[in-house]
Amino acid sequence: MTKKWIVFFSVVSLTFSISLVPVNASVKTGSSCKNAGITSVVSGKTYTCIKSGKKLIWNSGVLIPSTGNQKLSKYEQTKLKAYESIRKAADNGNSENLILKYFVSESFPIDLKNLYLSQVEYSTKFYSSFFTAKTPINIFLYTEKNSSEIQADPLLNNEYQNLDRWFKQWDKGLDREHNLGLAASYIQRDGIWQGFVGLAVYSKSTSKTLRPYAIQVMPHEYWHVVQDLFIQKARGTLFSDSDSYDRRFPPTFREGSANTISFALANNSFKEYLALYKNFIDEKNNQIDNKIFQSLKSEKDVVRALNQIELRENNPDGFEASYSLGQLLYEWFIAEYGLDSFKKLLQNQLTGNSFEDNLRVSVGINKDQLYSKAAGHILAAFKG
Repeated sequence: MTKKWIVFFSVVSLTFSISLVPVNASVKTGSSCKNAGITSVVSGKTYTCIKSGKKLIWNSGVLIPSTGNQKLSKYEQTKLKAYESIRKAADNGNSENLILKYFVSESFPIDLKNLYLSQVEYSTKFYSSFFTAKTPINIFLYTEKNSSEIQADPLLNNEYQNLDRWFKQWDKGLDREHNLGLAASYIQRDGIWQGFVGLAVYSKSTSKTLRPYAIQVMPHEYWHVVQDLFIQKARGTLFSDSDSYDRRFPPTFREGSANTISFALANNSFKEYLALYKNFIDEKNNQIDNKIFQSLKSEKDVVRALNQIELRENNPDGFEASYSLGQLLYEWFIAEYGLDSFKKLLQNQLTGNSFEDNLRVSVGINKDQLYSKAAGHILAAFKG
């Protein structure tokens, strides 16, 4: 076990080369880019970084919407609209309100380090817009060799028992295709409100050995810091049990919308975005032991399922389903009502006594209307 690790700060950009997931500035024809071959989707076009003479620039872009010779389906059009909204917010954003502090283990695989730190930098351009003051964000990248560091940190140690179970599996050569959320909190430490985000992976993992879903875990966990920004004052006072918490922040919103955001930020092209969604939903359709996934035969079934998964207590199938159903629910929401309305849901999380009160104030609809309107989009995903 090694105790060697690297700590460094970043306010706007990293000083090392990043090749797997680019952090794009303003993407337009002729503007400079960093790595030949990378792509970015902006306003219905896929732009590619090309070499022109001695310079790297964005080309003129290729219009979407077609997959092969077929136009996008209604389901895909909704996905494209949500995807573009989220990517545009990051592309046009800045990192000025967040100060990134990295704790990177020397045992952390180099290609995954580049990937995850690139994702942090890109996500920060969007997430920073929610903060009104300079805020530290602590980023941890650890492996099974960092057990002592994890146990030494009061926040990380809260999850150590679960992490240690995975570490023992990795030592046996099992489950190494998974990466693990290490931290996802916005708390006060040393009198300062700050974010804590992290991942743990097997020390010999690569981007090719991890399951496809693993690509979005970093921006997902990081999004929880943004969510918690608007409920910080209520922690420890309003929530006496998990049910009271879930009534204000149902798992479909907490976990599902985190997936909505992270899938968009983790995929640099709409084609990759669609492919990851398909892989993820196919995986859910194949979970024959989860009755919720198997029940989705009609829009009424979808509405019934959304109601069933609002609380996580004694409901493991429901909590599992909240990631994918909630993800599709808020993808549809962003496409239908816009990203600004989605931001209102975040900012108004403490409005009233329930999430439905938030919906009414933020968008002017109730929960039943939300579920019934989005049911067709969710069903389309599960029926292929």
